[in-house]
Amino acid sequence: MTGEAGTVLKAAAALRRGQQTYSGEQVAYLMHLAYDSGRTATHLDDIAATHANFAGQNWRLTYEQWVAAQLDEMDRAARARAEREGRPYRPHPGGAVDWETGQPIQRLEIAA
Repeated sequence: MTGEAGTVLKAAAALRRGQQTYSGEQVAYLMHLAYDSGRTATHLDDIAATHANFAGQNWRLTYEQWVAAQLDEMDRAARARAEREGRPYRPHPGGAVDWETGQPIQRLEIAA
């Protein structure tokens, strides 16, 4: 099977004329063209689906969404640790923490 222009033109002319019998080379080449066009259509459909899926995603988080995700992850980790240690989970109230005990410092002048 050759992909020469003459072979393609002969096969196309035979189809246009309504020829009843085809040479082996014409049949082979027409089968090759049909297979190749189907394969190309499938490939292009896969690419289109990939692009549509990608375009449908929101890949960029706003800063607020990123901070919220980080806080959620820290909260999840703190809850898991409290459960592993067998103690109740207590959210940290914020502020300064004693280096040695890990407890919140109520009055900074005492810590100094």
